[in-house]
Formats: sequence, structure tokens, C-alpha cells
Amino acid sequence: MKNFIWSNSLSKLGSSDLMEVVAKNDDHQAFEALYQRLSSKLYQFVYYILLDEQKAQEIVHDAFLTLYDKRKMYRKEYQVSTWLWTIARNKSYDYLKKIKEQSIPDESVIVNIEDDQLSALEKLIDEVNSEVIIEAISILPSMQRQAITLWMHDCSGDEIAEILGKSRQAIKNLINRAKLRLKETLENKMESL
Repeated sequence: MKNFIWSNSLSKLGSSDLMEVVAKNDDHQAFEALYQRLSSKLYQFVYYILLDEQKAQEIVHDAFLTLYDKRKMYRKEYQVSTWLWTIARNKSYDYLKKIKEQSIPDESVIVNIEDDQLSALEKLIDEVNSEVIIEAISILPSMQRQAITLWMHDCSGDEIAEILGKSRQAIKNLINRAKLRLKETLENKMESL
């Protein structure tokens, strides 16, 4: 009964609070709760970098192991999700470097989308099923895929910039370009239906 009560109270804690419990007490239940909360979002992020389900699962697992191994270094003033996404991104890039398939697109092009275009994109996304969206995201260039995935998971621009190692403006440009490309791809899909 005591275990159930502790597990139930863990589910009410935020991710950073859970990590603080893990860091201070080596609490495996808190770490499991953190894993349950973040692993599927982290998997999507890694998958969109690698486009390989099995390797994405492996890297998510490795990222959580690294997080646990370095738990004593955690400071509550930092978002655990930012730290975890950075670990996973670095592991993904290490893997890509190892197999020599990494390509990072040029960020010099600036694209600005009007607010009405964004709301049109959001309406369009609501009309299209998730498989089509996943397919559309998967064909984006790597950095756009990563930025838009983090944005879709409600990461702030500053968090995305920190995770991807880019400036806030570069992240804004990446997200805008990704939204524009997604809008075009999804509109083409809708026309072909």
C-alpha cells in the first residue's frame, strides 16, 4: 500500500521534480515515472533524426541510462527534458557520424510565415490524419524535423535552441521553414485525396 501511495504521488510531480528525487535519493520508482512520462516523446524526436525505429529505441534507452548515470550532476534550475533531449541528440549525431550519413542543412535562408498562414496550417493539420503528418515530417531536412518535433512537444524556442545548439533566430527560421514545407506537403496530399 505504501508503494502505491508513493507511486501515485510521483505521478503528480513535474519532470524536473522527479529528476531531483532521482538525483537526491537514487529513487528507481521516480526514474521509472520519468521514463514513462518522457520516453515516447523522446523516441519521436530521435526517430525523426535517424528514421530508424530500432536504432531510435536503442538511443532512447542509452540516453536514459546516461541520464541516470549522471543523476548526481542534476541541478533543479535546469529542465531535465532539455538535458535529456541534448543527450539523445548528441548520441544520435554520434551514430550518424559513425555511419557517415549526417547532413546538416544551411540555415542562411530566412522564411517568415504570416500569422494567417500559421492558423491555416494548424487547421490543415487538424484535418489530416497523423500518418500523413508523420510521413510529411519524415521528409523534412534533419534540423527542421528536430526543431518542429520539439516545437510540437511544447518546448520553448530557448529550449529548442539549447538542445539543437543554434541561436534563437536560427530556431525560429527552422520552425518557420518546416511549417511552410509541411503546409505545402499536406496541401498537396489533401489535393490528391
